[in-house]
Amino acid sequence: MDQIEEYVKRILKVLIYIEEHIDEELTMGKLAKVACYSPFHFHRIFHVMVGETVHHYITRLRIERAAGKLRYTNRSVTEIALDTSYDTPSAFTKAFKQWMGQSPRNYRTLFAALNKINNPIQELPMISPDKIEKNLPDFNLLFIRRCGNYTQSSSEAWQAMIRFMEDNHLDRMKIRHFGISHDDPAVTDEGKLRYDAAIAAPQGIKEKGEVGRQILKGGRYAIFTHLGSYDKLAETFNRIFLKWLPQSQETFDETRPVFCEYLKMEYIRTDPEKLVTKLYIPLV
Repeated sequence: MDQIEEYVKRILKVLIYIEEHIDEELTMGKLAKVACYSPFHFHRIFHVMVGETVHHYITRLRIERAAGKLRYTNRSVTEIALDTSYDTPSAFTKAFKQWMGQSPRNYRTLFAALNKINNPIQELPMISPDKIEKNLPDFNLLFIRRCGNYTQSSSEAWQAMIRFMEDNHLDRMKIRHFGISHDDPAVTDEGKLRYDAAIAAPQGIKEKGEVGRQILKGGRYAIFTHLGSYDKLAETFNRIFLKWLPQSQETFDETRPVFCEYLKMEYIRTDPEKLVTKLYIPLV
């Protein structure tokens, strides 16, 4: 393995660790230990590979998660501040304003007002889950990550994953395919949106280079079905988050990502309307 591949492998491991422990104290020493580098060396490599300092990256993820809670939940600013690892609401408000350009309360109020003007929620068709799965098992996944506009990044990630499957002589029709969109395009800058093209890890196949490994945590999920082209997935997600979720009395679990499972992918080029996508929404 060349030096660049080794850097990618170790930094991927750290990125997954950060995502899984984002609500905990994340020191430079702890993350450097995960990467098996000295803190000084780790900081330099992380900055080059990710394009942000470690502190900037962690702070951004925390603030963006807080923005999602302000948009899609009724939790108080104080509760969200404590969840975001700030000792006081005033410290959280100051940090949030620096990143998002306005206070948490103003951000929430503006989002509600824009929804009324630009996206009449009452006109969205209702959608219902196929079922509420109480104890979905964990998924052991191999994945390739790309960042940027989801349409482009997902295509690039899957092209790379398909090459990996071909190189390892894997039968694509016998492997479960998952897509993990970690960020909300309404909150995160387009260039920093994270998308993972993932497959259920086949026995005996190890991660290598840009192919990392992660455990997608199971638990309680609402499972929906989207039929047809991927072009209208965003509309289905709007129906779930803006229509079903507020009326369901369920609580979205922001500690786990939303993910998709892609079925009948043999039709992706010949007849996209026959595609089937399962949408998994984590619930408390």
